[in-house]
Amino acid sequence: MAAVAQAPGKLVVLGEYAVLTGAPALVLAIDRFCRVEIAPSKDEFCHLRVSSSKAEEIVFSLGSASGVELVDLVTVTDDPVGPAWRASIDSSRFFAAGKKLGLGSSAAAMTAWVAAWSTFRGKPTIGRDVTSLETLIELHRAFQGGLGSGLDIAASLFGGAITYEVVPDSAPRIGSTQLPNSVGFKSVYTGYPASTRDFVGAFNNWVTSRPKGAREQLQVLGQLAVDGCAAASENKADEFLQAVSDYGARLEDLGRHIGAEIVTAEHRELVVKAAKFDVVYKVSGAGGGDLGIALSADQDALTAFCAAVEDKYQVVDFCPDKTGLRVEELED
Repeated sequence: MAAVAQAPGKLVVLGEYAVLTGAPALVLAIDRFCRVEIAPSKDEFCHLRVSSSKAEEIVFSLGSASGVELVDLVTVTDDPVGPAWRASIDSSRFFAAGKKLGLGSSAAAMTAWVAAWSTFRGKPTIGRDVTSLETLIELHRAFQGGLGSGLDIAASLFGGAITYEVVPDSAPRIGSTQLPNSVGFKSVYTGYPASTRDFVGAFNNWVTSRPKGAREQLQVLGQLAVDGCAAASENKADEFLQAVSDYGARLEDLGRHIGAEIVTAEHRELVVKAAKFDVVYKVSGAGGGDLGIALSADQDALTAFCAAVEDKYQVVDFCPDKTGLRVEELED
């Protein structure tokens, strides 16, 4: 018996950083997937193929570590009970020209790997439920050194457009939402990747060392996220786009406070160019590079903006993924 799973990546529309202190985030699952396949090995060894920015083949003994941390967090304690296995993890569509796009590749890989592994080993099923979400977030935080809100895991697991809130001493709160009906989006890649761990680490250090100032800044960001999420759910395009625009501007201020350039010169240039077409543009995610998201209720304006920047930047087309995690068993 073989197990196959795939999980989508994500784009953050609103709420990055503020979500870490209880504000809502609005997140879109998009049609870039990590696909995992696991089947019994044809010999006594385990075989793992990992395809991301490059492809790597690893062969190792049952019960030993593969050297791929995301895999070993899940498998090492289970492996002695056998059988040996062969597997592939393909997250290559989260990269372009060998560079990560910033779509939550590790969260999608963790979600797909745990789901496929659980099915292959006959363990409790990973499904679109809160218990599975908490399990996956715990594993992904271990992989990230204890960092992260879990919003990227939630997008990979549930799919669609969601609101996500961290609730102290309780499970995260997930809500189904949508962009206002008239609003479309495009993504723009700045040309170089950024380290989410470094930026979140800088943010956490700032919150700890400057609690009063952090509280004041985050109250403003949090209210914008609340207003934007409400406008989206009520199909109020103008109010939604204004909240996104204001949130993006506040992220630039936040970067100055934490001592890390969340909104880089490239992102700032794209903000200015977008405004000329009546398009809203902001960083999507931790910033420092990676992707931004452009939104407008005028599809012609959005198309014109993309045409104006594609000579310098990579415009990336994504479609929303409505399903989230998919798992199946196959005859090997």
